[in-house]
Amino acid sequence: MVPNFLIARLAVSLTHHRSTHIQLGSLLQHKRNAFLLLFNSFTSGTSSDSESDGNHQKGGTFTVSYLINSCGVSPTLARKLSNKVNLKTPHGPNAVLDLLNNYGFDKIQVAKLVEKHPLVLLADAENTLLPKLKFLRSIGVSNTDMPKILIANHSLKRSLKKFFIPRYEILRRVLGDDQEVVRAITSSRFGINYGDAMNLVPNIEVLRQSGVPQASISFMMIHCGTVAYWKHSRFVEAVNTAKEIGFNPLRTNFIVAIEMLLISSKAVWESRFKVYERWGWNREMALQAFRKFPNVMRLSEEAFSKKMNFLVNDMGWPSEEIAEYPQVVAYNLEKRIIPRFSVIKILKSKGLLENNVSFSSIICITEEKFLENFVISLQKDLPVLPDLYRGKIKPSDVM
Repeated sequence: MVPNFLIARLAVSLTHHRSTHIQLGSLLQHKRNAFLLLFNSFTSGTSSDSESDGNHQKGGTFTVSYLINSCGVSPTLARKLSNKVNLKTPHGPNAVLDLLNNYGFDKIQVAKLVEKHPLVLLADAENTLLPKLKFLRSIGVSNTDMPKILIANHSLKRSLKKFFIPRYEILRRVLGDDQEVVRAITSSRFGINYGDAMNLVPNIEVLRQSGVPQASISFMMIHCGTVAYWKHSRFVEAVNTAKEIGFNPLRTNFIVAIEMLLISSKAVWESRFKVYERWGWNREMALQAFRKFPNVMRLSEEAFSKKMNFLVNDMGWPSEEIAEYPQVVAYNLEKRIIPRFSVIKILKSKGLLENNVSFSSIICITEEKFLENFVISLQKDLPVLPDLYRGKIKPSDVM
């Protein structure tokens, strides 16, 4: 193989003698290495062999060009990342990229991984990275999921034997089988790396002692993964509070209630109760709404008030009926609530619809079903319904 310093000198000579045709590809096994070396010579701005050699030894220009051309990151990001990782030669990084490609990474995913974890390019592909990829593959992680997991994790440099395998064994005891473990580490934005396992095991035991079924525990780990890792004393408090409010441990919303209780401070709860009271919900009505739909607590005070203002003041729906079916306020105001309830109000005002139509028949059905039931089927009686639904005219223009 031709030494690197000779390649650099040949590249520099091209900048001085443009009529000379030198086949750099014949000097390298990989095209991308040749391109990178040629790129360095054209971007270094040097005017002598000694300056070129000096820049090459520093590795800054090579690192930037490698990040751009082999990893697919932008020039701006490449310069930023070059402060965190200094590449001396392409051989190690090439081995890493080849390995990632074999395990399902496309160009965009490589760029994302390098952006989040640039030091992965310095990993020992054969002895450090490959064993972890083989382990994940052995528990059922597909090439489709592998990039998601690795990009989400900032623990690639952690030990396989001391971290990955012990964490996997804990998750498997909690979830029961490899398929559920893979779902959990793929669905969570923190992957396998999140949380203190010292809290996970006793928290799961509290749930099991409370009668929470395995299906709900799996739901928590897959959809509310951070909940299980909360400090044990705080977790126990949330479980007991959920029971006192009236949640049934056998139902999945028991898990959602625990999450809401954990992520919302007592001050936030009291603030929410004051907002609910302004809209006609006393504390018991608010707790009833929470029991039926725990995610109502996710809504900010502003978002909740905007939706209630439209439903109660503009549409004339009684506040207590919304407390009976709080799911309605979870939907998007502009895209779902306003178009659908505007149509319903006009239909009622024209005597084309009974007054006892339920919230669920309005808000929960699919777009296709709503159009079929309330727009298309009644368009012959009220031709403006499609325009009203699409927001081209206001309800006041039809009333």
